Amino acid sequence: MSNLEKLFLGTFISSLIFLLLALICLFLWIVHNKQLKNSKKKKSKNKVKRKKQKKLIEVLNKKKKKEMTMFLIFMFLLISCGLGAFYTSYYQSIKLSPEDSDHVIKGYYLLSDFEKQLESIKKGEIDKDKSIENIQNLGGKMASYSELKANSLNKEEGQVKINRYYNVVKEIGTNAIPQSQDFYENKELVDEFLNDIKKVKGYQTDIFNYYKINKDTLKKNE
Repeated sequence: MSNLEKLFLGTFISSLIFLLLALICLFLWIVHNKQLKNSKKKKSKNKVKRKKQKKLIEVLNKKKKKEMTMFLIFMFLLISCGLGAFYTSYYQSIKLSPEDSDHVIKGYYLLSDFEKQLESIKKGEIDKDKSIENIQNLGGKMASYSELKANSLNKEEGQVKINRYYNVVKEIGTNAIPQSQDFYENKELVDEFLNDIKKVKGYQTDIFNYYKINKDTLKKNE
């Protein structure tokens, strides 16, 4: 669970607690207010009873004042925590979760390395055995994206973009592994995969733009 998720959960639970406390205070205020009205209606001729009645009225007034004060305090805390939970939830929905951020960035480098590998094969700058080993390694890592799903706290539109990206990365990896021995001899296959990578990069750019990820910073680390 990320810090943002913990913050959301904490503020949400706190708002529920403050709501319950506010309702309890309001309920007690209503009860004591009713008791106060009834006490004021009762007018006793007995001096002792009048004195007790006056003292009861003072006690009920103090209780009412305290309960209303606590009610307002709990309502303020309820609104504060409610707004905090709402803002945290909204912030989570427009920002890429740490897990998805790691997977998207890792996918960026895997695709970049795979593209460079294919370019090297196309130019004859790498031997066959080495190219097979590298493609199988990269393909296996990309194929593992089949297990990934976008964080459900993301906005639905963001989830669609991320899950589509994970799926196409997985497909490239899954398709590359069984054909790893054919790339060196089949340049048309190389071009086909290079075109597929361009399409995936389009989805990738869509995510970067949506979540405002600085692609130039990633390029510097390649």
